[in-house]
Amino acid sequence: MKVLRNRLFLAVALGHTTVDTFNNTGPVLIAFLSVPLGLSNAQIGLAASLYTIGGSVSQPIFGWLADKYGSRWLAGIGVFWLLSFMFLTTVAASLGEFIWVLIPYALAAFGSAVYHPVAVATASEVHKEQEATSTAFFFFFGQLGLAGGPLLAGFLLQRVGLLGIQWMAIGFAPIVLFILTAPFPKGKRHQPVDVSTGEVIPSEAIRWGALVVLAIIIGARSWAQLGTITFLPKLFQEKGWEPTAYGAITGAMWFSAAILGVLAGNAADRWGRRKVIFWTLAGSAVPLYLLPLADGWPAFVLALLAGGLLGAPHSILVVVAQAILPGKKAMASGLTLGYMFAMGAVANLGIGWLADQWVLSTAMQLGAGMSLLGALLAIILPRTKTSIISAEQV
Repeated sequence: MKVLRNRLFLAVALGHTTVDTFNNTGPVLIAFLSVPLGLSNAQIGLAASLYTIGGSVSQPIFGWLADKYGSRWLAGIGVFWLLSFMFLTTVAASLGEFIWVLIPYALAAFGSAVYHPVAVATASEVHKEQEATSTAFFFFFGQLGLAGGPLLAGFLLQRVGLLGIQWMAIGFAPIVLFILTAPFPKGKRHQPVDVSTGEVIPSEAIRWGALVVLAIIIGARSWAQLGTITFLPKLFQEKGWEPTAYGAITGAMWFSAAILGVLAGNAADRWGRRKVIFWTLAGSAVPLYLLPLADGWPAFVLALLAGGLLGAPHSILVVVAQAILPGKKAMASGLTLGYMFAMGAVANLGIGWLADQWVLSTAMQLGAGMSLLGALLAIILPRTKTSIISAEQV
């Protein structure tokens, strides 16, 4: 728990909670506005797509800027930008036109894109000897925002309307100041220096073969995790569940991912990254295959298992990507996270199309095969760190 006593880590972690709280507030806000603005499903889908694209494709660019110029101001600006444009989205709603809501809402996503690569790279550097653990705790704070954002937004929208989202934005604003006053390293990220000679240690070459393998693993996991979570409410709606119930089972998947993600990060630092990626992805296949067939309380148990095991390797995959792209931590973080979200969008399209051809439960069961594919490929990932306990750590 030493990482939780580090002020820099707490700054970027609380910033992560803030950013992901508003990332998952967005869909609730747009659904709320769909009634007074008379939005079609296509318009709701357009808003969601633009937000996802803006928040994913631009991340590598902001990661490159952080590597080149430093992180403090980019991190603070990212959070401030997101809060400001979410606030403006609620103000624009008073104009009664979809286009005036869409513009600030789509622009808000760039705040998330600025923040994520900067903060991930910073969190992983707080304790060099426990990169996976630090990164896992960082993502735990984000998962809290992802799970809690919709609950808080829904409650406030129901009680006080759009004013509630404005209160949320103002209430989270002090986090910006906390980030800007945190002890970030000054300047850009420099290459490591040999203290005995004063010479710069050259970066390792990018391992393109490993990068391709990692990309397939991430794509397979994104299909299994993000595709499943997207269609889980629809699956149980078709089974006759009430909105509260299928909302709860979706939240359960996010919470279990947050908790198991921290445990997996610590395990990766102790016993090896490849091993943890393999066992978590392989272990998720069975509950993931059975989940679409289940009903009642067994479905909650399977959702907790599938969500936790699929979410567990999230931070580990980011750390592996940082190692495969040496000297470019923030850019590697941006590429990885942006690619994850993009592959999630591809999964949503794929599962939706297959569900129309077959049935939704069958289409969702393909995620089990994707998990197994990712697990098998994890075996051939190269080592990226010397183990604390053994020489077989990735």
